[in-house]
Amino acid sequence: MKAFYFWTTLLGAVAVDQAVKVLTVSNLVLGESRPIINGVFHLTLTHNTGIAFGLLQDRGWLTIPLAVAIVLAVVFYLIRHPQTPKWGQVALGLLTGGALANMVDRIFRGYVVDMFDFRVWPVFNIADISINAAVILYVVMTLKVSRAIKREAAS
Repeated sequence: MKAFYFWTTLLGAVAVDQAVKVLTVSNLVLGESRPIINGVFHLTLTHNTGIAFGLLQDRGWLTIPLAVAIVLAVVFYLIRHPQTPKWGQVALGLLTGGALANMVDRIFRGYVVDMFDFRVWPVFNIADISINAAVILYVVMTLKVSRAIKREAAS
């Protein structure tokens, strides 16, 4: 199967994100916060109608075309580059899965469900973690590849 790691990671990111959101909505009321590590980490149910960090409140729908564009661009890229390495497929799967998971919320709920609250950062969710993990993975692997190319050129 072409792009196996991409599709597996994408589906996993969406499934885990949506499952955690269902559990959160089923067990907390809006605004409720339950300490896991008091004062450090709480589960807090919030509805984000904006974009990242609560910016552009009530305009989160603007990100739906962006999420669609990301999905189409990534799928097109993978069609054109079927030899994308596993780590690249995983990074693209995390990015696309996170974008899709939050898009599902925006379309079906009108807002994004957030729950992880470290008290020093805006409340976030699994989809947000997926997107950030994708960026970190891509940067780390790009730096490793770049170093390997430089070492090879120096030999």
